[in-house]
Amino acid sequence: MNSYLFLGTAAATGALCLLARPLADWLKVFDYPRGGRKGHAKPTPQTGGLAILLPLLLWLLVQLFADPQQPLYLALLLSAAGIGVVGIMDDQSHLSANGRLLVVAVFTLIVFALDPQLTPKVLPWAFGDTAISKPLFIVGAVIATAGFVSSVNMADGIDGLVPSALLIWCIGFDIFADPPVRLVAVALTGPLAVFLVFNLRGRIFLGDCGTFGLGFVAAILALASLTGGHLKAETLLVWFALPVLDCLRVIAARLLRGRSPFRGGKDHFHHILADVFGRRRALYVYLATILGTSAVAALMPKASVYILVGLTAACLGFVAARRVLFQRQQAKLPRHLPRPAGRTGANPVRKFRLSGH
Repeated sequence: MNSYLFLGTAAATGALCLLARPLADWLKVFDYPRGGRKGHAKPTPQTGGLAILLPLLLWLLVQLFADPQQPLYLALLLSAAGIGVVGIMDDQSHLSANGRLLVVAVFTLIVFALDPQLTPKVLPWAFGDTAISKPLFIVGAVIATAGFVSSVNMADGIDGLVPSALLIWCIGFDIFADPPVRLVAVALTGPLAVFLVFNLRGRIFLGDCGTFGLGFVAAILALASLTGGHLKAETLLVWFALPVLDCLRVIAARLLRGRSPFRGGKDHFHHILADVFGRRRALYVYLATILGTSAVAALMPKASVYILVGLTAACLGFVAARRVLFQRQQAKLPRHLPRPAGRTGANPVRKFRLSGH
C-alpha cells in the first residue's frame, strides 16, 4: 500500500510540474529575474508548492473516508489547504510578514481544535519525560510552528535546498515516526523527490505556497511525533536546528543594524556558503550537515544536546571567521579601488542562481 501511495502522489506531482507554466500563467505566480537575490535567467513558475500539496491534500481526503477516526488527517487537510491558499496569494501580491505569521498561528490553533490528541501530557525527552500543561504546550507549539515556517521560507535561497531538506525530514518520519505520521510522510516523500528533479534544473520554484505550506506540514508532523513518543524532543530540535539557527542569527543581526528582519537579503548561511564554496557545493555542505546530524540524533537521542551545542558553535564560528577574513581583505585593498559590496563577504564577481529569499 505504501508503494502505491508513494507512486501515486509522485506521479501526480510530476504531471503538475510538467504543467507548471500554464498553471503559473493562470494563477499569475511567476518569479521574475531582477538581479541580486533574483538571479535566475528567465521568469520561473512558482507552482512547486501547489504541485506537492495538491496530491497530498487529495490523499488526505481519500484517507479520511478510509479512516475517519484519525483526526490528524482532517486537521492537516484543512489547515494545509488554508496555508497553501494564503501562500498562493502571497506569491501573487506579497502579503505582509506579520500577516503571514498571524495566519500560521491561527491555522496552528485550528489544528489543535480539530485534533485534541496533539497535546501530550508529557514531553518525551531522551533523559526523561517532563510534565507539561495543555495551554503551555499549545502556546509553545504556536510560537515554534510560526518560527519554523519562517525559517524554512528564509532558507529557500538556492535551488534544491528546501525541498532536499524537507525530503530528509520526511524520510526520517518514514523510518522513526508512528504509523499515522509515517503515512503522511510517505505521501510527501515521492512528490518532494519528483519536484527536486525539476527544481534543480531551474524549471520550477516552490514559492511561498510551498515553503509555508510544506513547512507547516513538517511542523505538525513533528508535534504529532512528540505525542506518539516515537521521537524525542531533542531529536526533532536537531533535525530542524540549521534553518532555525540561521533565521534567529539573521533576525538578530538585522535588528542590530537597524534593518527590518523580514526584508530579503543575502546574509543567510546558505548565501555565505555559496560565496565560499560555490552554489552546488554549498548545497551539498548544507544538506550533508542536516543529514548527518539528523541521523545521529535519531539513532542516539541522548547525543542530541551535544549535537545542538556543537552545531550552534560551528555555524556561528564559521560566520564569524568569514566576517573577519572579509574585513581583512577590505583593509588590504588600495584606497583608490572600490570596496566589495555587502556585509557578509559576498563576492560580486561570483555568480550563482538563487531561487528565492
